[in-house]
Amino acid sequence: MFHQSPLSSRNYQAILPFLGENYRVIAIDTPGFGQSDLPATEWEVDDYAMLAPMVADKLGIQKFYLFGRATGAVFAFAAGLNFGNRINKLVLHGMPVYTQNERESRLASFAPPYVINDDGSHFDWIWSRIHSEYPWINAEMATNFAKDFLDVGPDFASSYRSIWRYDLPKTYVAAGSNLACPTLVVGGDADRISFMHERVTSLLTEAEALLIKDATDFIAEQEPASFAAALSAFLGR
Repeated sequence: MFHQSPLSSRNYQAILPFLGENYRVIAIDTPGFGQSDLPATEWEVDDYAMLAPMVADKLGIQKFYLFGRATGAVFAFAAGLNFGNRINKLVLHGMPVYTQNERESRLASFAPPYVINDDGSHFDWIWSRIHSEYPWINAEMATNFAKDFLDVGPDFASSYRSIWRYDLPKTYVAAGSNLACPTLVVGGDADRISFMHERVTSLLTEAEALLIKDATDFIAEQEPASFAAALSAFLGR
């Protein structure tokens, strides 16, 4: 399971026991996030995609299911293109598909590093950014997100930049507009990027699509039992 940025595998703590009833589940910290080390150089999407077979090789697993959320979904998508023969099934949750203008705009100004100040004002900056993106968030979830921000450090957008440099539609067409493994595209109508769901389904026409009513970006934390059931229905079919 690949998490979204700039968070960590902590996102999946609640759902792991439910998925673990039927599967061996591995949630990893993307390098530079959570408790993992920062790569020596800035990675591209295809570098992050390599994590899937690398982890599988370390565990002695030839074929596996792969799940990704948001930035993690882009990495999982690239793994599906590059290593589809090793993936039994692929789940892309809230995958962003940006236009060229959107990618250029976000690279220019969306996620500048914060500055660590002696007066602690960077804590307020983090707290405010979390609430500006998720106005509905409760204090416990926001506190956990803040921990993830602090683990990453001031430049929290390295993986963001990789997906903004990545022309996903062009890459998909160049690869023959086909993923080698059965794929499920999941969206939530209360997701911050719910408008992306139609873009994804229009692009990945061979994939199954599931839009979950009232689901936010963090259904894996908020509704772990029902989300695990939805995923298992696809994986076990």
